[in-house]
Amino acid sequence: MTELVLGSGNGPGMDDDVRRQLLARRIVLVHGFVGDAEAAETAAALMLLDATGDERIVVRMTAVETTLDHAMSLMDVVGVLGVPIDMVGSDTIAGGAVGVFACGRTRVLAPHARLRLREPDASVSGRAIDIERTLAAAGTLRDRYFIRLSALTARPLADVAHEWQSDRFLEPEDAVTLGYADGVEEMATRRGAPS
Repeated sequence: MTELVLGSGNGPGMDDDVRRQLLARRIVLVHGFVGDAEAAETAAALMLLDATGDERIVVRMTAVETTLDHAMSLMDVVGVLGVPIDMVGSDTIAGGAVGVFACGRTRVLAPHARLRLREPDASVSGRAIDIERTLAAAGTLRDRYFIRLSALTARPLADVAHEWQSDRFLEPEDAVTLGYADGVEEMATRRGAPS
């Protein structure tokens, strides 16, 4: 497996040798807020791994949040790749990142992970006509996102849209029940520790 560490918090402190070793293992680790640069880097890593082998790619998402724009772009990339993409989630996966997680071939959450079904905040300013256009475009994007989630979770669009209106947290078992995940990772027990 290969792991390329992406997302905020990796910065210059990440050793290049570690980056190369992780990439060679076909694992992409995404964490923090995924903005323009992180979304582009994640997409590039996935496409590179797809082009260089037929084995599955594991995407490990830890404390990830992103906008619906970036989420839809990453979901499109995952959708066109020619290799299986398996998702593993830990900590809180929020906003658009929930859709990215849900589009994996297999989707497994750590026992203490949570999904936060929350539309990312949007701020607009300018002339009234510009605000109206921006809000209309945001509504269209939100509708497309919910249509994708409805297909990925195999649930009615109205149900998916409704659960996102309340800024709701899902525990792993609830995420499985609602179709956002396929299972919960089992915790390894330490030798000699009480079970």
